[in-house]
Amino acid sequence: MKREDSTPSPSKEANLDTLSGERHLPAEEDHLPSLLDENVEPPRTIPLKYRLVAFVMIVFFSSGSSYAQAVISPLKSTLRKELGINNAQYGAIASADNLINAILPIIGGIGIDYWGATYAAIISSVFILIGTIISSLSANTGSFGLMLGGRIIMGFGSTIIETTQNKLYAHWFHGSQLGLTFGIDVAWNRVISIIAKATAVPLSNVNGWWGWALWIPTILCAFNLVLCCVYWFYERKVPKAYRPVLGREAYSKEGWSKRKFPIRALGNLPMFFWIFCATQVLQNGSVGVYTSNLADIQTQTRGTSALAAGYNSSLQGVIPIVLTPAVGWFFDKYGWRMAFVSSTAALYIVVFVLIGLTTVHPLAPILISSFALSSNAITFLCTIPVLLGDDALLGTAIGVWKAFQNANSTIMDVAAGAIQDKSSTNSYDAVIYFIIAIKCVEFILGPVYDYLDGRWLGHSLRMSEDQRVEFREKAKEAELDLPGWRVNKKVLYVVLGQLTCMIIVAYVGYRTKRLSKDKAQVPTM
Repeated sequence: MKREDSTPSPSKEANLDTLSGERHLPAEEDHLPSLLDENVEPPRTIPLKYRLVAFVMIVFFSSGSSYAQAVISPLKSTLRKELGINNAQYGAIASADNLINAILPIIGGIGIDYWGATYAAIISSVFILIGTIISSLSANTGSFGLMLGGRIIMGFGSTIIETTQNKLYAHWFHGSQLGLTFGIDVAWNRVISIIAKATAVPLSNVNGWWGWALWIPTILCAFNLVLCCVYWFYERKVPKAYRPVLGREAYSKEGWSKRKFPIRALGNLPMFFWIFCATQVLQNGSVGVYTSNLADIQTQTRGTSALAAGYNSSLQGVIPIVLTPAVGWFFDKYGWRMAFVSSTAALYIVVFVLIGLTTVHPLAPILISSFALSSNAITFLCTIPVLLGDDALLGTAIGVWKAFQNANSTIMDVAAGAIQDKSSTNSYDAVIYFIIAIKCVEFILGPVYDYLDGRWLGHSLRMSEDQRVEFREKAKEAELDLPGWRVNKKVLYVVLGQLTCMIIVAYVGYRTKRLSKDKAQVPTM
């Protein structure tokens, strides 16, 4: 496959016409290109016994960091009391990794692709463990500085560890149960978050010392580091044909320079992926605004007590634990990923209207939102490998995707706050209209993506997991230059410019918000 701007040669155009019957591949499954109709062996998959052992270890890689991150919010009052800090200082602790999350995912993703996800997982786990140890020592010393410094160090690892998991999943479950695997991973992290929030306060009361709420997650992080090392040993013991290939080995086959690869990695990502990232502006941020303000919206619009509002809000995370893996399984079995982009957006529009512009019982929109949450993140996670075609650059791509997502979240957080502040009654109406408008755009994007998928990727996004991998392999063998998998320098530069501007806006907005809080709040003992 070509990795630079090019126009298909006449022979390749003819070859594509012969294989597909037309220049742009048809949409119906029963008219898939003849590449899938040929009576040949499907791509080889790794034996199940190797995949299951690997999965059981990989799924726990980020459990410690997820626990350590989720345990902070229920301890806000405890931290303020024990460390003698104000609300702004607590906000600095809670968002300590925000500033590095815009750039570090990209750098880490490139490193994962080049040196290998296993080594990156071990290094990330070391940072996570060191960070949690330092922050936990703040419970012994009462030091705010140790808490903040430890959280920042932990952020260097926690930002990367999830990408290493996705990269490894793509290797072990390529062409089989990849969507289901992603779904189980997302569901497990939600379980960890629920456990962490439920146990934070009880742990802070063990033997009359609040430090156990920090040291227990630290012990779990140490276990995760040991597990990463055990996985490395296991990976060395499986047959070589089934081991993950280091980036340097894979890229040499593509003719890319080993020395130059880390610098050129972004330039090797295909055009459709960049367009996909660019058009998802503010989408995840709108969901974040809804989630973070859900309890307060209930108290303002319905007079719900803070306790009841918090309980109602927590219910939206229960159903996705079961449904998210089911959605991933659907993608593996049937495909049709882009249909979920529009359907999820439609569900969120209904949710936003009901929760913000009506007075129906809050459980109605909250339960609907749980169905939307089940298909929200997993849809995009399962789409990225299809847009890339090959998994060699998956770490880099997920890093770019996370950078866009983090910038979106920060910008929307600041924008929603500013919009609400302009209301003389502190009403959420304008905010609700704003996030509804954003989701209306995404509802339209679903058919647009599907149309582009048909023109550029032969409707790979409609295919099941085994079909799309088979199609990709046979397209490479036939040397078909499908537009979606080409590199387009103009698109690359435009979208990189967009990401740079978004990161600058997010940073400025974050700093402005932090400074305004510092000025407005005084220490509370």
